[in-house]
Amino acid sequence: MVALSIVSSMMDYAFLFQQGDLQMELEMVLVGWLSIMPPLIAIVLALLTKEVYSSLFAGILSGMVIYCLASGTPIALSLRYIFDMMAYKISENAYMIIFLALLGALVYLLSQSGGSQAYGRWA
Repeated sequence: MVALSIVSSMMDYAFLFQQGDLQMELEMVLVGWLSIMPPLIAIVLALLTKEVYSSLFAGILSGMVIYCLASGTPIALSLRYIFDMMAYKISENAYMIIFLALLGALVYLLSQSGGSQAYGRWA
């Protein structure tokens, strides 16, 4: 059973994540202009490398490193948090991920077999 909740009291916000024996409580920290860095890293890397998944992972990792440095959490523990939360989110969307992977494989198969060129000549 997974429990997600956002606890708020006055100006302090905390994100509570529970899955099995793992329980994380991430408090909001103010890091100023550094908060824009993870999305910028992900977008720039995605445009440069054309690899979306690795770019998103780099953005998530940089965000967690910034959070750890600001809150004093050990970076090794934050890596565990990242992988546990990503595993939980992927398990929620497994059917969609499988469908998109199969759709991508079909598009690749059609382009390699010359189907897109044949359609371009016909149209």
